[in-house]
Amino acid sequence: MNTTSRLRGLARLTFGNPVSLVYLGLVVAAVLFALVDMVFVEHQDASFAGIWAVLLTAPTIFPLWLAGDALWGDAGSPQWFAVLTLAVAALVNALLLGLVHRGLRGRPMTRGPVVSGGWHTQRHGDR
Repeated sequence: MNTTSRLRGLARLTFGNPVSLVYLGLVVAAVLFALVDMVFVEHQDASFAGIWAVLLTAPTIFPLWLAGDALWGDAGSPQWFAVLTLAVAALVNALLLGLVHRGLRGRPMTRGPVVSGGWHTQRHGDR
């Protein structure tokens, strides 16, 4: 299996099934909600509109945030890293949902013996 077909398979799992697409749509909607709230709504205190995007990308986002804290230490990770971790976590979760969807769909069952009148025709014939 070459690299191109592997990438196509990963892309199909991430974007090519309804479960992953609905999930990614929810993440995009949460991010747009947070952006609209941040730009157009005035708040006296901090807004918690972005928490929905974080909750939708959990639990994958938390190890990525911890890695950022380990890289930058006390200075804290830059803003671009927070946005990047949100996108990476959403894509990883979509891939995992695609794998679960494929696993639950499964393969069609193999055709078993034909049952006619309560008797298995393999052993008793079709009478």
